[in-house]
Amino acid sequence: MPFSLTTSCPRATARQFLVASRAFSTSAPVLEQVPPESPSYIRLPTPPQSEEKKLPRVRGHLPVPREIFPRMEGSRKIRADYIKQTVPEPAHKQKPKNETQEWKQTMANSRRQNLETGLKELWVRRNRRDAVQNERVSHKFLENHQAVKAPEREDDRLTRSTVLKAVLNTKTYPDPQRFARADRSRVRVKAIEEAKREARRDALMELYINASNFIVNESELKEEIETIFAEDYFHKQGFDLGRYGSAQNTWDVWGKPTSIGNMLETTTGVSTKIMDFYETEYDRSVKRQKRIAEEFTGGKME
Repeated sequence: MPFSLTTSCPRATARQFLVASRAFSTSAPVLEQVPPESPSYIRLPTPPQSEEKKLPRVRGHLPVPREIFPRMEGSRKIRADYIKQTVPEPAHKQKPKNETQEWKQTMANSRRQNLETGLKELWVRRNRRDAVQNERVSHKFLENHQAVKAPEREDDRLTRSTVLKAVLNTKTYPDPQRFARADRSRVRVKAIEEAKREARRDALMELYINASNFIVNESELKEEIETIFAEDYFHKQGFDLGRYGSAQNTWDVWGKPTSIGNMLETTTGVSTKIMDFYETEYDRSVKRQKRIAEEFTGGKME
């Protein structure tokens, strides 16, 4: 719109001046101000609607295609004798008498031709597919082989962590002190064997000494029975152990047997006896094993 200061009407002049000032204004209109939290704050072009056509869902699954040319047979199915055996020609070929017979002969010849052509095309396709697959496998194998045999890259060598040469050397070296260690081990083994031999001899000697009290015949058994089952047996045992009084049973002589409560107190460590308080589970196990061995062997275990 042209702007002229020589307009005769003052009101028209003011209107033209206001329109011109609005045209040269640099501030955005109030309606177009978008806050920063709005998704429309960053103006992006609107993409066109997608025209992708999704294929319909096919339910079920296709059967595994059978192998037309087995590996053991090779190219047997593309030979002429196989075609003749599969779709043999009539033994006595006759001239068709009507259109129906002519149509049937034409269809039979077409089936023979289609079978032969189809088998040959499938054979060519199979050979082409095998060649492509073998080429791809050979190419991948060659790439992997070259990558394995390739020397270390310079950037890998410069950026790898420091490894000492002594760590990379995995050769097994003989111990220079092996003969000295073998001599020390031989002396130690001899000492252990000698200690076992002495312990065995001591056990045999103790067993020999305790064998003097063994019952070996019937007369000694009867004498021992008469002694143990005598009426004053516990009374005499009490005098022998220094317990003067009326000892009437084995409890009066050797004390009461260990109850389950005493065993639990000893095991859990709540016993009031000082000896049981400082006794460990190992010591209790050793005592039990010694008692069992003494019952089995009849000798005293140290």
